[in-house]
Amino acid sequence: MLRVEEACELLLHRAPPRRVERVPLEDALGLVLAEDVHAPEPLPAFARSGMDGYAVRSADTLGATREQPVVLRPVGVIPAGHPREAELAPGTTVAIMTGGAVPPGADAVIRLEEVRVTPEGVLVFRPVPPMENVAPVGEDVREGELILEAGHLIRPQEINLLAALGILEVPVFARPRVGILSTGDELVPAHQTPGPGQIRNSNSPGVAALVRAAGGVPIVLGVARDVTEVIAGMLREAAGCDLILTTGGVSVGRFDVVREALTILGAEQLFWRVSIKPGTPVCASVLEGRLVIGLSGNPAAAITDFDLLVRPLLDHLLGRRRLGLRAAEGVLDQPVLKTAGVTRYLRARAYNGPDGEIRLDTSMAQRAGVLSSMSHANAYAVVPAHAGPLPAGARVRALLLDDADVFVPPPRGDV
Repeated sequence: MLRVEEACELLLHRAPPRRVERVPLEDALGLVLAEDVHAPEPLPAFARSGMDGYAVRSADTLGATREQPVVLRPVGVIPAGHPREAELAPGTTVAIMTGGAVPPGADAVIRLEEVRVTPEGVLVFRPVPPMENVAPVGEDVREGELILEAGHLIRPQEINLLAALGILEVPVFARPRVGILSTGDELVPAHQTPGPGQIRNSNSPGVAALVRAAGGVPIVLGVARDVTEVIAGMLREAAGCDLILTTGGVSVGRFDVVREALTILGAEQLFWRVSIKPGTPVCASVLEGRLVIGLSGNPAAAITDFDLLVRPLLDHLLGRRRLGLRAAEGVLDQPVLKTAGVTRYLRARAYNGPDGEIRLDTSMAQRAGVLSSMSHANAYAVVPAHAGPLPAGARVRALLLDDADVFVPPPRGDV
């Protein structure tokens, strides 16, 4: 049986090529640049004041002292956004606001708090060196400068920088289009009241949310009956997807026919069954150049399969540096008594213990069919195959679902 790492390697090796597209800046948050970006203009584009104060010719302030200040004649005000075109004449000064354009002839700004305004003029009590409190053209970014390299994640900070330079469209690795097909005669839409033996289809909206949260574009293909030809037909018609996820129908039951449908279509099977509990009977095939990954039908197992196998694939297609969940070392709060021949991924609530270590509370229900405990978990505690029973206090690998570095301890009695 494949280990998770081996299954991920197979998926990455057969991943479709990354698509590159240009998107409006407002849609680029969280995406990764596919090309280098150079500054089309300098930033700032004009010499601007870094303070509220008075723009001066530094030469006019030579020799100024507290006892014998230099007196300069005020000739107006320069608010931000209202530049003065006239050159500042010797012996004069102009009030200027933060961000205002330093006028021609001026080469420094003295802070408002350092002068005294009198009927005779503006008193300057010290020499002002050239460029004091002035941001020159290109101080932040020079024209033509490489500002962001390919592979850079676009955060709010990058949005700000790009907007300041007038770059309103950027080349990024496109969000993967992920088809989602749920299978099962027992499924009814979530808005419908189930009949006898039926259940609401939670996997379609749940997996779609996982795809969206991971940066992909979910395309819900619907629900297929447990009939080989029906599943094959819906897979055949799933055009426009970079990859396809199915839920259910991948185990060994009489009506688990997803793999049979893929065989009819001539798909190449990459693997079936991975050392994951819950979620062992996950499969992957290549159908007409597209990956089809069959997740478990049990909702909790489907989520686990997605986190361990699909999320790294989406990260790769999005050009991200880190593939998959963030790993750390954690300490078990409870003993693990059950042993298994496959690697167990226990739902856990990770929190910072008093000693600063990550503690892992695994007291919630762990059965594959139990969905509610997933909402209490923010991590997986990884118990290796054939590890044997582990006592409370044992150190294990943790996979963190949230990127937060600080976790709140669980309330007492909360399971």
